[in-house]
Amino acid sequence: MLFVPPVSLPLDESDMAEGSKTWFFDGHSSRFLIRHVERSTATTGSNLAITESAPTPYLAADGAHLYWFANQARRLQRDGVDLSTKNTWLAWRTDLSGSAREEIASMVFPDCACPTGGCEETCSYGQIWVADAGVGDFFVLTQVIAGKDQPAYKSTSIYKEGDAGKWAVTRLDSPLHRVLDTASASIILEAIPDVGCCGWANQSDDQTVLHLAGQSIPIFDERAEYKNPDYDVSFYTETARLVPDLSAVALTIAATSEPNKPIQLSQQGQADPAESERIRKSLFDLPAVEIKSVDGKTGEGPRRIDFLPHAALIGWIDDKEILLVEEHMLAAYNVSTKTRRKTNVRVEDAAHAFLR
Repeated sequence: MLFVPPVSLPLDESDMAEGSKTWFFDGHSSRFLIRHVERSTATTGSNLAITESAPTPYLAADGAHLYWFANQARRLQRDGVDLSTKNTWLAWRTDLSGSAREEIASMVFPDCACPTGGCEETCSYGQIWVADAGVGDFFVLTQVIAGKDQPAYKSTSIYKEGDAGKWAVTRLDSPLHRVLDTASASIILEAIPDVGCCGWANQSDDQTVLHLAGQSIPIFDERAEYKNPDYDVSFYTETARLVPDLSAVALTIAATSEPNKPIQLSQQGQADPAESERIRKSLFDLPAVEIKSVDGKTGEGPRRIDFLPHAALIGWIDDKEILLVEEHMLAAYNVSTKTRRKTNVRVEDAAHAFLR
């Protein structure tokens, strides 16, 4: 078990104070690991050079290693305003004590000017995704610009370990936005979030897509399912998991509004009483768990198998059962028999429950 406070560049005082505290439990005893969140400054002519590093550890699927991923930056600053930065992303592997470092990969991003005065608004940083079970033989790296109002996704690379322990990298044709789940380096479930910004929640179509065998299979399409372009309510996939045999996907559908709160028109919306009524009716069911079939061979679109209102997904227990939270209680639901196994385990937030 690993607890790692989130830290991103540029660092602030709280990152320096709290970011280095990483707690690790190996099943027998707990200890703190040294994380080496670092920041140093030096004068370069009339500018201030700020060098920062923010490594983040992840568990390995084999239970014998830790994987470390770090963004490093050297920013030039004058009078508190960023001028430019040179960013580097690094990956390495250690034993469970953080020792015996083994280099895996690195990527140097091009020198980047910061015309807005904030390098995070215009320059790329590395964003990592790994499986819930820990890093196995692959991980996903996406170059992301945080932006002022919304992130911009530049490229995605898959790093995969070969038989000889060598790591090979494959760059995808299009960047991934938010990885929800994977079954392998070539089977990826992706969410494409709404581009809404500046106080607006519904400016585009939230989608969830399964990349499988060279196909991109649509699993969830907000506008197709909820027909909500005129109102500033976004329906989206909060979590999603592939069944182990890849025959189905279970997902939690959530919304940016609640049923009893006022709903304003979208930025370009026109009042539509029927649409408004349909949206409000849908909101009363959410969050909800939806299960859809997947058949990558036929190319047919996914078919809804089940819909469970007022529920949140944790994951698949096996090919037939999912673990979910209903009314703050854990329950197992059999997709084939439509039966539940309720428990007495209370969960305040589904995000706090994990299935390993």
